[in-house]
Amino acid sequence: MALSPPPVSLARLAAWLAPVTRLAGDRRTAALLLRTVAGILGSGSLVCRQIAAFSPSAGAHDACRAADPAHAHG
Repeated sequence: MALSPPPVSLARLAAWLAPVTRLAGDRRTAALLLRTVAGILGSGSLVCRQIAAFSPSAGAHDACRAADPAHAHG
């Protein structure tokens, strides 16, 4: 199952990174910084989506705990 990375709003990200990108020196370096941060955020969101796709629901945690004597409360 191939998931595509979720979109990152470059306009909002550019506004958030403006204090840092002003120090970048030129527009190409600032654009590279912006795209790099957008890629990192997008890949992190993709990893979280992949983990969430295969994680058990929160309600199943108690059933697993009851079935595993190592985690039983007593």
